[in-house]
Amino acid sequence: MLYVFEQNKAIVASWKVLRYEQEGDAYLLQLTAVLHDDSRLELRDYLFIDGQRKYAYQWMDANGGLRRRWDNAPHWPDIATQPHHVHLPNSEYPEPSTVTNLEDLMAFLQEWFRTQKSAK
Repeated sequence: MLYVFEQNKAIVASWKVLRYEQEGDAYLLQLTAVLHDDSRLELRDYLFIDGQRKYAYQWMDANGGLRRRWDNAPHWPDIATQPHHVHLPNSEYPEPSTVTNLEDLMAFLQEWFRTQKSAK
């Protein structure tokens, strides 16, 4: 799983595992990363013994303001991609999301930074 950060060194300035536990196929991962624009990711990803998975990926700007938070908490049943959704800044309700793992997250960030760079 951590290979994703090594493969994305172009956007990830540094990363640190805060907690990692594994028992068989089950795992618990908590990680923080700083991106090349000084924004920050806080990640929690859990795979339970029964196969259920819970995640939350929070992306904040350099000042700590929310850029996006992806998670799969089941409390938004009307979202088309339920339970997967994304919270945006200044929005009361989340939006559908196809970001459901670290690979998806890095692909989203790569595209976001590419788009931001070409807009300048």
